[in-house]
Amino acid sequence: MPRPEKPALLRWFYRSEFEEIFPLKDLLRRGALVALGKDALAAEAYAESNLNAFWNYLLKQQEADERRGVSRIFEVVDPTAHTLRWCSSSPHPPSGLARRTARLRHRSAMLRMIDGLSDREYEALACVSMALAGASEISLTPPGNEGGVDFFALLPSPGRCHLFSGGHYPLRIIGQSKKYAGAMEAGEFKEFLTTLEEVKHGGQPKTEKIVPPWFHAVYGPIVGLVFAHSGFQSGAETRGRRHGVITADSLDIAEIVALSRAIPEHLGGADRTMACQTKIHALLT
Repeated sequence: MPRPEKPALLRWFYRSEFEEIFPLKDLLRRGALVALGKDALAAEAYAESNLNAFWNYLLKQQEADERRGVSRIFEVVDPTAHTLRWCSSSPHPPSGLARRTARLRHRSAMLRMIDGLSDREYEALACVSMALAGASEISLTPPGNEGGVDFFALLPSPGRCHLFSGGHYPLRIIGQSKKYAGAMEAGEFKEFLTTLEEVKHGGQPKTEKIVPPWFHAVYGPIVGLVFAHSGFQSGAETRGRRHGVITADSLDIAEIVALSRAIPEHLGGADRTMACQTKIHALLT
């Protein structure tokens, strides 16, 4: 299977809704039609010849997602028959787990909504996701070239001692959001890393004008956070890690928003995405 086809199919899978239990071959056929643009005969042949390869690829990608803290959305039912369960929970789950699973089902709708956002709306979405993650303060920088910084957030630390907990020493987040069609490259970190250091050390008029007053009014570590819609090239992730920058993509954002209880749980996926968009537009008006 040519390498570009796997990410295209995975992207389609993560943005689709399925029956609870389904054979992968049927969905691979549909994905070849929709995501890869093949005709019916070619899609049938494609699903037949690439079933094992995509099965292994999908499970490997889910393991990678889980390692970075993102929920698995498919569970193996029968490896021989290549059947999967979508958004699984146990047959008789505790009410909390059942509610979480119901919210997680909306992750695909959130991803489709994110795909349709403009660059500026994507920057506002970063602020919304920080607020839903528990930030007590958020600030969207003005449009234009602001040293690579698109937002600031104040996030309470979860530590279990007074030095790393609550509101005494919250994380001061300096963030960037890039809605690129392709993966972010290492060189694109340069301006953001420079601004990050300038904010840490202060004294630069161009940088200081974008920093909200509350950012310097509290103590706590300063952490860089970069959201890239289509992820990062390996060199970019390595560069971010070396500078202590958290790297995340739109799957991370979709999970934060979908699992948030701050967006009414009784709503369907379409209504919950609309509620998220309302929050985005409120920041931009």
